[in-house]
Amino acid sequence: IAGPLYTGGLIATISLLHARTLGGSWVVLAMMLAWGGDTGGYFAGRAFGKHKLYEKVSPNKTVEGSLGGIAGSVLGAVVAHFWYLRALPLVDGILLAIVAGMLGQMGDLAESLLKRATGVKDSGTIVPGHGGLLDRIDALVFTSAATWAYATFVLDARLSP
Repeated sequence: IAGPLYTGGLIATISLLHARTLGGSWVVLAMMLAWGGDTGGYFAGRAFGKHKLYEKVSPNKTVEGSLGGIAGSVLGAVVAHFWYLRALPLVDGILLAIVAGMLGQMGDLAESLLKRATGVKDSGTIVPGHGGLLDRIDALVFTSAATWAYATFVLDARLSP
């Protein structure tokens, strides 16, 4: 039951984001939060990583990389606010980026845990050498859900009379 909900249910929030006013911008924000977090985490972990985050699940992830990932997500939100999504208040964008960045990392760890539990190295062969397609979107499914929840329940409530 969890498999379809995890992949289909969470990824459906991208469609819900796209249906909003400025929908394409919200989708790009969710992508920036996920992939900015992945990129920031990778480079911070490579440069400063010393303390393992959760070695049993993902042996290469570090606490320093995790903090760099959150910083990458925050950078994505700041860029979005100033470049193409002025509807996103800056303070809210930073708070959303922190939460979504942490959730994106949880998504990455959850996908690694699923692979370890089933004894497979990659979740598929569509994207060879990258852990499979699910490994490319594991953070995005969580950042898109967080972005949709923020836009729907926080921003809309604040803007409605």
